[in-house]
Amino acid sequence: MGGKVEGDRRSVTVMTGPTASGKSRAALERALADPSIEIVNADAQLLYRGFDIGTAKPTMEERAGVKHHLIDILDPNEKFSAAEYATQARNAIRDIFERGRTPLVVGGTGFYIDALFRGLMISTVTDEKLAMARSRFASELAKEGFEKMHLGLKTIDPDLYSQIAREMNPIRLERAWTHYYATGTTLGEARKVKRDTFEYEPEFVVIDLPRPELWKRIALRIDAMLNEGWVGEVRGLLSKGVDRNSPAMRAIGYLELLDVIEGKSRLDAAREAIIIRTRQFAKRQVTWIRHQTLS
Repeated sequence: MGGKVEGDRRSVTVMTGPTASGKSRAALERALADPSIEIVNADAQLLYRGFDIGTAKPTMEERAGVKHHLIDILDPNEKFSAAEYATQARNAIRDIFERGRTPLVVGGTGFYIDALFRGLMISTVTDEKLAMARSRFASELAKEGFEKMHLGLKTIDPDLYSQIAREMNPIRLERAWTHYYATGTTLGEARKVKRDTFEYEPEFVVIDLPRPELWKRIALRIDAMLNEGWVGEVRGLLSKGVDRNSPAMRAIGYLELLDVIEGKSRLDAAREAIIIRTRQFAKRQVTWIRHQTLS
């Protein structure tokens, strides 16, 4: 599982899937069956200390049974870019291989996984700037329409346009414009970088579920988190000086529960809002996963 050499690059297995699909459990089961495996986290929210229940973070018992890397490495107020993640993840993978063990990258933050393996120029962009680029694309798409945005690629990125002109593929269109808005450079230019200059080659294992089953699991997991004391966790974070502007509070559900604590919302309304946001996030993750078979 992973580790074989592709030219000058070593392959690394990446277990991914949308939130609540069961990828963390599947990874733990695989690691328990193969004691050589060490897990390298690729979920942005698991980096932060104290954000445990609402992120479905592996328990201390689970981490005692299987070595995990890049979990609980940041305070809630610390910012952390995809480029920084890629550097630390590569270091962890290199160390695992050097000790004769097997890395397994696990998570659903596609931006981080892209930065780790693809080395695209966009990996140097902050999360905030990427979010702004995605928002700008959505706004322009709503205003201009798909066909005009598609034709617009011919002007800004003729190399890429020549490759996808006949496809009319919304996934590639979003990826191209988001990259352009975030970096000021084109995806076509980024892809001219030889991939063999990067250290590792990903081998994807995708945990996929039918949409109705995934929606059901999302709702059940959110209810379980609330029953486990998620609101209390948010209260505890507030008592330690974490506020709504802390980078870690971007994790789905924390601001919604903060509104409940501050009397701005009811718990049942917050629950529904969290479910909706989680479904939206899962859809974006599925879109990113599809990118892996299209690029």
